[in-house]
Amino acid sequence: MKKKWIAPVAVIMATLMVFTSCDLLDDEEYDTDAEMSEEYDYGYDDTEQEGSSAPASSALFDAEKDWEHEFASENTNAGTATVMVYMNGSDLESEAGQGSIDITEMIDSGVGENVNVVIQTMGTKQWQDYGIASDRSQTYVIRDGGLELVRDDLGQLDCTRAETLSDFIGFCKTEFPADRYLFVFWDHGGGPVLGFGLDEWQSDEESLTISEIAQAFSKHQDIHFDIIGMDCCIMGNLETCYALSPFCRYALLSEDFESELGWAYTRWLKRLEETPGIAAPILGKTIVDDTIKENEENMYGDSACISLFNEAVVADLFRAWKAYAYKNEAAMLKKNFSRVHKARGRARSWWDNESNAKISEYYISDMLAIIESVDSSSDEAKKLLSALKASISYYGHTKDKNELTGLAVSLPYGDSDFYDRLKSVYSALGLDNDYIGWLKKFVSENVSFYDYDSFENDWSGWGAYESDYGCNISGGASCEYGYDYENSDYEDDWIYDAEEDIWYQYVDDELYLYDEESDSIFYYDEEEDEIYRYDESTDDWELVACQPAFLKYSA
Repeated sequence: MKKKWIAPVAVIMATLMVFTSCDLLDDEEYDTDAEMSEEYDYGYDDTEQEGSSAPASSALFDAEKDWEHEFASENTNAGTATVMVYMNGSDLESEAGQGSIDITEMIDSGVGENVNVVIQTMGTKQWQDYGIASDRSQTYVIRDGGLELVRDDLGQLDCTRAETLSDFIGFCKTEFPADRYLFVFWDHGGGPVLGFGLDEWQSDEESLTISEIAQAFSKHQDIHFDIIGMDCCIMGNLETCYALSPFCRYALLSEDFESELGWAYTRWLKRLEETPGIAAPILGKTIVDDTIKENEENMYGDSACISLFNEAVVADLFRAWKAYAYKNEAAMLKKNFSRVHKARGRARSWWDNESNAKISEYYISDMLAIIESVDSSSDEAKKLLSALKASISYYGHTKDKNELTGLAVSLPYGDSDFYDRLKSVYSALGLDNDYIGWLKKFVSENVSFYDYDSFENDWSGWGAYESDYGCNISGGASCEYGYDYENSDYEDDWIYDAEEDIWYQYVDDELYLYDEESDSIFYYDEEEDEIYRYDESTDDWELVACQPAFLKYSA
């Protein structure tokens, strides 16, 4: 799928900014200014076509027009969805009732008609609400504004076993089949090596590793998940994305420790119930935005970082990371690039019972921070930045200082025990043996921590990378290192422009944009230099009258 990354994107961006002051004209009333009908250099070879090249969906367009192309929509055709919630209550429930609080948020969304939310309760010695049993695991579905018990013969399950996870997936897909599926892991996370766990009925040493997660999902490849999310600490890393990539289109993960609020569930589930076909990346953005907003507005909130990852890019990203890391090995061995800040909220050390963990204990190293601090100019760096930018479909961070940029890797500085566990997990996952062996070099390097202050003070967000590494070219930018989606398993879907705060998509090389605020779809007709907005009330496309004033091409 080769996209034409063309300057007219800027045209539609400008149109969106002033849309409220624009009138829509019927086609016969619109007279294109002769000065605006000149030929412009778009940076690609145009091919002559007969008639209008505006979009096509026979149910959506005026029969008098010759619409020839598939129509981009912010929604899919899905009418039902099943959301599987694998809930390890842990100490978060027994000590603070946080699992019950999130269940309340899920119930308040009003799901039940179009969306099944299936919750398996495990891992805590004392559930605080809803009459959930503490001496055994149970499975519930949200119906009629409450919890309905659907399985009560499970005994006390171990949530850190792959068999438990696999059984839950199998039950949900059989008993609650749907047009689309989402999965949520709830809660603790220990990074790519320790994985998911801290089940109160098990030893703290027991965890569900990312290789075991992949093993469980691999038994159910008759279904594919739109989103697999982890409402957990420090799981936003390359290795976890790699583990999940065969089984979902998007992963939703936090690189940082989470606050005690975790995700905000009500609005995104309500939106899914109302529009079960909502595009996966747009739904993912809703989850991110709501979680960030709650952490900024709620008295129990804290610094938060959560991202939506495009799993189709992960294989290319891993290859690019290896090439970059091997090239810059010497520099990366001289300093410990792990982050050092302390845990907050839901986080707990996996080595004791106190909330005094530091992110450095899990050897979390931010990928972009490494690139910008070590080497950002080599070909390897530019290829890695291109894949990294494409992999992070959407990034959210609270308004405090940005310490993390979305995606981490684990580098086991000076810790042979951690490396041994890493080697076991990564080998079982099927990661490159050469890469696993290369990581052992970090074990002997007991070096001082890298000072990221300069990077953190200068980094302004992913919007700054759009012109060079994004694929939404405007204002004549070349996008020389924009990600080549044609060479990945990428499926046509909406891509977020972090600089312009707009979604865009190419369908058969035709350009569309979606503006969430106005809930409007726009289309650019290259042949006629015309912009159309889809008017749902008339079930037709209409020209934007003020469009010519915003044509700004660069040769």
